[in-house]
Amino acid sequence: MKKLSLKGLAAFMTATAAHQRDILRQYKYPSDDDAKAKILYYREARDRVAAFHRSEYQKEWLTQKAEDIDTLASVSVGHTKARLKHNARGLRAYAKHFSGRNFKVLNDLNLGLQYGDVIITIYPDLHVEENGEEKIIKLEFSVEEPTKEMIKIVSQAMFEAFSSTRPGSPVSTVLYLDVPRGKEHRGAQLRARMTKNIKATCLTISNIWDAI
Repeated sequence: MKKLSLKGLAAFMTATAAHQRDILRQYKYPSDDDAKAKILYYREARDRVAAFHRSEYQKEWLTQKAEDIDTLASVSVGHTKARLKHNARGLRAYAKHFSGRNFKVLNDLNLGLQYGDVIITIYPDLHVEENGEEKIIKLEFSVEEPTKEMIKIVSQAMFEAFSSTRPGSPVSTVLYLDVPRGKEHRGAQLRARMTKNIKATCLTISNIWDAI
């Protein structure tokens, strides 16, 4: 079986042909350290956002945790220092834009899609209940604004994976929160054409994978 993360799928679908092969090489011949670094880059921010909603803290709790992370960054160096500073930045942005949301945190979800011999692993950053409705959330902390195509790919794949376990779920189940810019992208714009594109992409991935 060929396995990619949701982020890897989105990167592949928005990359040039030459770069697509490089992306697949990283997944076919993974470095454990590189893989962990990608998964854990915004670990501190995600964990504290979940704790914030789980314990119903005040907004100031998030800014205090950002200061704590900044303090840790000040005695760190290199990649670790930069990563921690980005996590602190992400927490401040979340406090500013989304701390007022009434999220009740539910259990973590381990989802996935499989088309042919390609598996896409999907781990929502938050699984919550908001105003009585179940939702899965992608938290985007990156300084660089995600493209519309990237948002569509991630949202569609998350919805397909979730709805396979919860048939009949509304597309509004998926929320993509662009934290630095305070933007919320809902599932209302999901399209069947994107699902077809994802399926076709998985076939392409399978063919390229065997040749690299």
